[in-house]
Amino acid sequence: MWKVVAADDEGYIREALKKLINWEKMDCNLIEVLEDGQELIECIEKESPDIVITDIQMPEVNGLDVCKYLYETRPETQVIILTAYSNFDYAKSAIKYSACEYVLKIAIMDELPEALGKAIGKLLKLKKEVEKEEVVIPEQKTLLQQIEQYVEQNYKSKISLDEIADELHVNRSYLSRFYKNKTGVNLFDEILKLRIESAKEYLLKTDMKTYEVSEAVGFEDAGYFSKMFKKIMGVSPKEFRKREKDEKKN
Repeated sequence: MWKVVAADDEGYIREALKKLINWEKMDCNLIEVLEDGQELIECIEKESPDIVITDIQMPEVNGLDVCKYLYETRPETQVIILTAYSNFDYAKSAIKYSACEYVLKIAIMDELPEALGKAIGKLLKLKKEVEKEEVVIPEQKTLLQQIEQYVEQNYKSKISLDEIADELHVNRSYLSRFYKNKTGVNLFDEILKLRIESAKEYLLKTDMKTYEVSEAVGFEDAGYFSKMFKKIMGVSPKEFRKREKDEKKN
């Protein structure tokens, strides 16, 4: 079944999504229905859904932020935008982040099943492309080897999926889906892991400041680096460095 997560700050929409849509009939599993964009992003990172349904206007992190996040890190994920008449034009701007469909809230019962059908159609097409037997010419590296080599050589720079896809002459959505299918890991999660491992080396072996370490391993924002480091390691970069030094003394 296709994994679906959703977010809307209006309670009646959340209830409609939970109780009024026959998800099983559409071969979908509705995993979570959340209240805001930040919760939605955290859920996406945990569950790796196939389809994301999001309201445009939500507190803290809005629907466009979610679309941008998915476009940059998980482009194979299909996005359905929920919108009201008052922000219909605003919803159209999500198209630049490859939003699959947008659904009017007042017509959610009629329009959402159709939008889901289109999203599933795109997922099936992408799945077939990924599952095609890969033709490997002797002496040439496989696509997976090319991806791994490029990432290993460039993860400390500010690489993007677009850059990797252009370098390897493949579609960005195909690239992301292919890597996940072959390894079981999201490509940008792997890049993040490599950057954090490299950051640990800098923290232990140099006196570089946190923002300098952040830049050295490919992060544009030191605050985001610290947040991701703590999420993975359980402590901040500063706390990690202190803890490791204290343990060596003992």
